[in-house]
Amino acid sequence: MDEGNRDKDARKTSIGSCMECKSISSPSTPTQSPDRKSPLDMASNESAPRPTVTFTTEAMVEEAMNSLHAIGQDQHKNATRTGGTNSPATAASPSDNLSAEFQINTECDRDNITNNKNSGDGGSTTNSNKHLPNTCGNSETPIKDFYRNATILITGGTGFVGKVLIQKLLRTFEVRRIYMLIRCKNNMTVEQRLQEYFTETIFDTIREQNPQLFEKVHPIRANFNAIDLDITPTDRELLSNEVAIVFNVVASVKFNEKLSDAIGINVLGTNKILDLAMEMKHLKSFVHISTLYCNCNRKHIKEKVYETEIGYEKIMQISRIFDDETLEKFRPCLIGEMPNTYTMTKKCAENLVNHKAFHLPAGIFRPPIVMSTYQDPIPGWTDNLYGPSGLCTWSARGLVRCIYGNAKCKANMVPADYCVNAMISCAWDVARRYELSKRDKDHRRELPVYNYIFERNNLTWGQYMHLSRKGFHEPFDKVLWCFSYIIIPWKPLHYAASIVLHHLPAYILDLIALVTGQKRIYIKAYAKITKIIYMMSWFGLKHWSFANRNVTELDELLTGKEKQYLQFNISTINWTDYFRSYLSGIRRYVFKDKENKLEKRKTFYRRILFLHNLLKTSVGITLIMYLVKLYFKIFKAIPKIKF
Repeated sequence: MDEGNRDKDARKTSIGSCMECKSISSPSTPTQSPDRKSPLDMASNESAPRPTVTFTTEAMVEEAMNSLHAIGQDQHKNATRTGGTNSPATAASPSDNLSAEFQINTECDRDNITNNKNSGDGGSTTNSNKHLPNTCGNSETPIKDFYRNATILITGGTGFVGKVLIQKLLRTFEVRRIYMLIRCKNNMTVEQRLQEYFTETIFDTIREQNPQLFEKVHPIRANFNAIDLDITPTDRELLSNEVAIVFNVVASVKFNEKLSDAIGINVLGTNKILDLAMEMKHLKSFVHISTLYCNCNRKHIKEKVYETEIGYEKIMQISRIFDDETLEKFRPCLIGEMPNTYTMTKKCAENLVNHKAFHLPAGIFRPPIVMSTYQDPIPGWTDNLYGPSGLCTWSARGLVRCIYGNAKCKANMVPADYCVNAMISCAWDVARRYELSKRDKDHRRELPVYNYIFERNNLTWGQYMHLSRKGFHEPFDKVLWCFSYIIIPWKPLHYAASIVLHHLPAYILDLIALVTGQKRIYIKAYAKITKIIYMMSWFGLKHWSFANRNVTELDELLTGKEKQYLQFNISTINWTDYFRSYLSGIRRYVFKDKENKLEKRKTFYRRILFLHNLLKTSVGITLIMYLVKLYFKIFKAIPKIKF
């Protein structure tokens, strides 16, 4: 990290504000001149004059590219790409790192893929990689056969979806081994983190029935900030020789993530995983997990990769040139029509996979909003409050009472166990399609994209909130008020309602806290909540249509036997049953409320509900009386008209 910071500091240029994406101040002019120095040269020469000239964003991007290209030309003559590990301490110079990671021709990468596959076909295979995908056989369980004795690599396995995926693979499929890329954290080794990882509630079923399955999971120490992931040569060779299936799940899912962090994980991290996958001699399927909203600037989204306005190569190179503070000034310009850094970087990652993994058995899976589990392995399990789960939970605890959104717009949600079933099926389908494309030499192969959504049984935001309240039967601990809300699609009206229902109560509660000597937290809390509400309103006010032919065809390919344990068709979900355990699961698994106090919480909640209904009735009666009184006043003021 220190080396990376020095790398960026060496490239720092004096850049002014973005000025609404129309101009950026820079130490160099936008026009080309024979004696003009690059920004990197001027940054390295402290005595050089630093004139400030205003020019457009495209010129700034082009300027950065020219500077980086000049470095690459000098280094490329003597530089060659290697598969070994290069620690920051042994790197020759920052420009060497840039040249090694980014000045690589895409066509050379594709040639390397072809050579690796040819050498792999001619070499010996391990027991985990002998089986070929069933494309037209008579097996009743082709997907189960595909995973039998398979060795799998999973990135992002410690996240929410990763946990559901790993327990599903261990319980349902006879996999040979699962490798997890894990980083050291909190002064714990990867082995210690893995042991703590298996204490999660979602693994209780395995722990009770067959704890030996945990021995199939092996941690691989990795550092996503390092150019080569900092994987040891021994581990890298192990992955190269054994892995057949890759699930690239790792991602930064924060909407307001810093641009440098979002690019570092979602784009550069994907690039490093692809480099690792290219070394795998027996790779059958590479599934990149994207998001259904990576093209949310469009109204109709097809199952194809859409090009970005600024290429992913330039995005990666710019992130290496400028420091975090300077990069943030590019945020409005780089994001463009996208609502946040998450969707923008996921779109760049899709382009990266589409271009770099063109000759690999690869595919892109786009899940919608992933919620808690439906039935498998336990109903209602989750470990986070991302997205609408947070707003719904705050409403259930009495914090949020007015939501900015359209109750008639589709919510595009799916339970985590259904999402994982679709991912597992998708990996098999990617391998199946790749084998078929190899048989048909004249067929122009494109990376399959899976928009995982079904129109039938797709909830609206109004249905989501209504069913959440209908299934709410186990109150949270320390609630502020009862579960009551309104969804308002008009911003001025929502702003007025939030003043009455959010900000005014916040000032009253903080005043009470001041008088009683307690900490004042509600004004700041509601400021953050309001910011999140408006951030999420971008998705709650819009309607999209999605093509889903690949997903529907995959659903039809599943045999009746495999649909018993790999069902992912949303139309089969009984949402009423799902929401009976939805908020209860959040209370139990996220907040970890004690069950022995549940009856006391129910009694307390009934009292609050009584006060809420009494207040609503009083306000309603007062309002009706005022309107009646106003009516009679107006009626008396109207003179009688004689005919």
